[in-house]
Amino acid sequence: MKNLKIYITISVLLISSGLFTACDTEFENPNNPTEDVVLGTKGGLFALATGIRQYYSVTALRQIIEAPGITTRELGVTNTFLNINELAKGGAELPAESGGITNPWVNLLRAKGMAESLIDGANSVELSSGTKSGLLAYGNLFKAMCLGSLIEMFEQAPINNAADGAAEFSDRATVLANCISLLEEARDVLTSTPMSDEFKSTVLWSDINLQKTVNAFLSRYQLMAGNYPESIAAADAVLNDSDATSSMWVYDANNQNPIWNRTVNSADLNPQSNFGLVGAYVPEAGDGRLDFYLGADAGFANADAGGQALSEMLGFFGTSTASIPIYLNGEMMLNKAEAYARQSQLGNAVIQLNLVRQKNNDPLGVNANLPAWTGDETSQSDILEEIYKNRCIELFLTGLRFEDSKRFHPDFVVPTSANTTNERNRNYYPYPSIERENNPNTPTDPSI
Repeated sequence: MKNLKIYITISVLLISSGLFTACDTEFENPNNPTEDVVLGTKGGLFALATGIRQYYSVTALRQIIEAPGITTRELGVTNTFLNINELAKGGAELPAESGGITNPWVNLLRAKGMAESLIDGANSVELSSGTKSGLLAYGNLFKAMCLGSLIEMFEQAPINNAADGAAEFSDRATVLANCISLLEEARDVLTSTPMSDEFKSTVLWSDINLQKTVNAFLSRYQLMAGNYPESIAAADAVLNDSDATSSMWVYDANNQNPIWNRTVNSADLNPQSNFGLVGAYVPEAGDGRLDFYLGADAGFANADAGGQALSEMLGFFGTSTASIPIYLNGEMMLNKAEAYARQSQLGNAVIQLNLVRQKNNDPLGVNANLPAWTGDETSQSDILEEIYKNRCIELFLTGLRFEDSKRFHPDFVVPTSANTTNERNRNYYPYPSIERENNPNTPTDPSI
């Protein structure tokens, strides 16, 4: 990639300078270029685009996976660090000042602010039409991903960052509608004005199909919003795309796989055996996804954090440079299965469910290799429960189980006191103290 080192250097300076936080600084360094100068050029926008990818895939993605993963029993705590133990206990005892919820909030807002700066710059800097469309779609995708992750963890979220720190909050329905609008705009601009070769060679990497990725997240958020036909259509756009590229976050010695770093490379966390599932949700004997994701027994979590049995980490997190999927084909099939089931199209739902259960040629190796489901195909509730179980297994450590648990089991009674064994120990996190202290618009904390 031409000039890659230059763009990475500039992007690191942009991130470390704090240009994308909601805080004003009192001093200026005359030896550094201003934000207006850097983001007022094509090269500056390319650098920012590179920086967003690096920051999101290494820093933000860790928070998207780790906090919900602890809350929903995917990860067991093996260290005494307060923030991860507070997440494991959850309930009303999870304090607003906990780093376990502050880190995802701050990191996602920063990544979202970077995406907003990229969108603004693409609309103001003189660019070729194909370069502009690429940058806009790219910025819209990252902003939608950040917003989607925030609204999975918090009851409300600010759609736009504010320079004075007093961002307005929006409710779940409004945030999801904005995610969908951003992604539809990205999809449409890529269709009407194809990306330029300049954008592809300078910003994108070989392991991504931008159009498919946009459609994958569009399917996800349409499903979360209850727009079932639209979710199915977006999933089909991914599954029927003739380009076999699997969109992946890629890592190297300098930018290491963040979940490997928190599990294999540390004494902080390990995956829970059987994906943390119990009772009727325990994977069936012979489910190939167990051996794909989980290795040998690895002891037990801290007693105060639940004492659950743990396994070695494999799959997409087993080495420092292992690539992590941006989305999985299995998610698209399960999105379709759920969307059909919720529309009472039960036969179609079972077809999609069995495509996942019987999968033996997944491009990334996530194969259940199970027989067709033998449950009651006339029972919507039974079908949805089997879909939920397969989402928990297929989409292990994607950050989605927190959202899925609330969607499939909205009436689940979450304990107010510390609990380390239930399906989830919160419905939404309290807003971090740092936000409440600086933003008068911060809503009241959810009760649990």
